[in-house]
Amino acid sequence: MPESEGRQYLPSFAELVDRLTVDQIKEVLAPSGGGLIADEIRTLENDIDLIIDQQDVTLSARMLRKVIVIAQINLHIWHNKDQMQAEPDRYAELLTMAHQLNGIRNRIKNSLLDDSGDATDAARHTNTETDGLEGWDISL
Repeated sequence: MPESEGRQYLPSFAELVDRLTVDQIKEVLAPSGGGLIADEIRTLENDIDLIIDQQDVTLSARMLRKVIVIAQINLHIWHNKDQMQAEPDRYAELLTMAHQLNGIRNRIKNSLLDDSGDATDAARHTNTETDGLEGWDISL
């Protein structure tokens, strides 16, 4: 999609990055929607590139780490959902972990909002609690 067409999605840089990581996971782990997912990935890439240009977002190693952590968390949540179906007796435990991981993910997305100049009270995620999640001490 040429840049002249403008953005196709309205969400913030952080939300677009999050969606891109989920779509990348889908492209590998749920390839049945391949063509549609690939199209959405291209659109997300276009919108992210436009935001980077228009808002003068500076790429840094720290920002890359934030994106990597979001992708890791999204993949872990994906696997948790699979486990919930395979092990229904662990459903509540796995759901709790997914909510805790979502708290970390939201903290990092809030940080990306700051990095991209999109930080507003309306855009910020307030669900950032991890309620005793252990083993996910991320040095960001």
